[in-house]
Amino acid sequence: MKLVLVLYGLIIIHCITCPYTKVEESFNLQAIHDILHHGTSRSRFDHLEFPGVVPRSFIGALFIAFLTKLIILPWSWILPPINLLTEQLLARLLLGACVCFSLTKLQTAITSLYGFLAGRFFLLLCCCQFHLVFWSTRTLPNTFALPLVLIGLSHWIKSMASTSGSTYHLHRMIYYLSIAGVIFRFEVGVLLVIIMCYETLVFRRLGLFEGLRCLVKSAIPSLVLSVLVDSWFWQQWIWPEGMVFYFNAILNKSSEWGTLSWHAYFTQFLPRLLMISYPLAILAFLLDARIRRLLLPFATFVSVFSLLPHKEWRFIMYTIPIFTAAAGVILSKAWIRHGNTRMKILLALGVTGGMALSLVFSTFLLTVSQLNYPGGEALWNLHHLQQPWDTNQHQQISVHMDVKTAMTGASRFGQLNYPAWSYSKIESHTTLDDFLEARYTHLITATPPSALEPDFTEVGVTYGLERIRPRPISSYLNAAKTRQWSQILRQPLDIDVKPALYTLALARPQQSWIQYTLRKHPVVLYSKSYCPYCRGAKQLLNRYCVGQQIHIVELDQLQDGAQIKQALKELSGRSTFPNLFVDGVSLGGFDNMVEMDQQGQSLRDKLQMNGCLGNSAPE
Repeated sequence: MKLVLVLYGLIIIHCITCPYTKVEESFNLQAIHDILHHGTSRSRFDHLEFPGVVPRSFIGALFIAFLTKLIILPWSWILPPINLLTEQLLARLLLGACVCFSLTKLQTAITSLYGFLAGRFFLLLCCCQFHLVFWSTRTLPNTFALPLVLIGLSHWIKSMASTSGSTYHLHRMIYYLSIAGVIFRFEVGVLLVIIMCYETLVFRRLGLFEGLRCLVKSAIPSLVLSVLVDSWFWQQWIWPEGMVFYFNAILNKSSEWGTLSWHAYFTQFLPRLLMISYPLAILAFLLDARIRRLLLPFATFVSVFSLLPHKEWRFIMYTIPIFTAAAGVILSKAWIRHGNTRMKILLALGVTGGMALSLVFSTFLLTVSQLNYPGGEALWNLHHLQQPWDTNQHQQISVHMDVKTAMTGASRFGQLNYPAWSYSKIESHTTLDDFLEARYTHLITATPPSALEPDFTEVGVTYGLERIRPRPISSYLNAAKTRQWSQILRQPLDIDVKPALYTLALARPQQSWIQYTLRKHPVVLYSKSYCPYCRGAKQLLNRYCVGQQIHIVELDQLQDGAQIKQALKELSGRSTFPNLFVDGVSLGGFDNMVEMDQQGQSLRDKLQMNGCLGNSAPE
């Protein structure tokens, strides 16, 4: 129990240390937010505006949102409401709790088959693995599938430990893995087929038709559930994971995101994922037939996925606990075999040293990971910038976040001031004119500030990871001489950072918007909808201009109308309305327009030179 608490404590530390999420996690995170805050109002859900490359299932998000709501409701009756970022952390920690619970189930199964020490070593090694701990709270579809997979694999291992209940546990394994494969990740289905082939053809513990019957009994209800639930959310008939399988496996579109050599999983990914557990698992595979029987389906699974050119560690994340279990078993056997001999002392020192190095490396990776979420960091910092416009009750704050910002941590859980502030991540808005037309007051962008000056000025910089470099040998030697081991252990390699995102703000919003409007529209009339002189000016202009040739701005219908009035006074010297601009120059108000019209063709000529065609001759 203590080791389980240590493991979950590490999960909590990793979650709080890196509170933001990246693009591959964003669908489920945004879905959790929308379910909590928009309920059944599907039109306000993020996925309809930004659906992603392939659709994903809402079932995992629904489950976590339900658990989160169960905690938030009683909390809100007693204490003030929690903020959005705390709500996000709570949802992710609940997901981590599900993973931790399923790991304890797997530990129990390992204990039943290989003994108490094997189960203890398994949890100890899990605590030393960065990826398993770090990603247990990440809202990937793979992480949602992981608890079901681990519980299913615990039944599979229990089937080897028992004789009378072997069939029962094999059936339960098929149920859990097929549900995970149909709803969350198709590669779990591939893993299930491989395990079933071994159990049917090699070990002969499962009948072919018996296994197929169990598969159909669990796969069809899972398919129906996914189609019904996800079709309602996506507003079309859809099976998300079926489309993912077609996209990745049939069309092989995933290779557009990069390819690696066939051996990358064995030579690059598994060593980083397992750390000390990897060489121990290889040793166990070579020396122990019982462990070889455990690892064969998973080695085959990794080999099958090695055939795909595009490779990601999360495709094989389900193998991490089993390889770790094999490492725990070989350690327990060595520990028992050597009794109280000196070899046992050496073994203890070696294992302790290996675990310590794994923990140091994990801590270093956690430090590096903090630099991978500049979008979330920049959005958080924006809310805490003390700016004069923040205290202006008449100024609507409007924030645009570019693609890099949205991909590196900026989610709806980070929009702390909604609906007082508006937030946008429209991808087509990329130029200065786009930003001015949309009337954004703030930008979070990877574009250098010089490209948007002088309208936008820099108010903050968020740094991100550039590269990791080995330190000079002399620095390690100096640390050894001065016994400053903590410095080396805390950061064994040099971490270089660079500006990743810039936070920009309009220095003079109303002036910038006015100048943009005058540049875009040759004829602009600043007006107030209730003003009789403004109505007269519109009637006069309609004699010379057709339809949309006049751009009319009704100040009384704008939240910042008073500020625009002041900006117009600074620009034209006029504080009354209407105020007519032609070619960026103010021609005055209604009286000036009438005087120009009565004294000849000057008003008509100025308007027609800017595209206005006379409907009739002036009276």
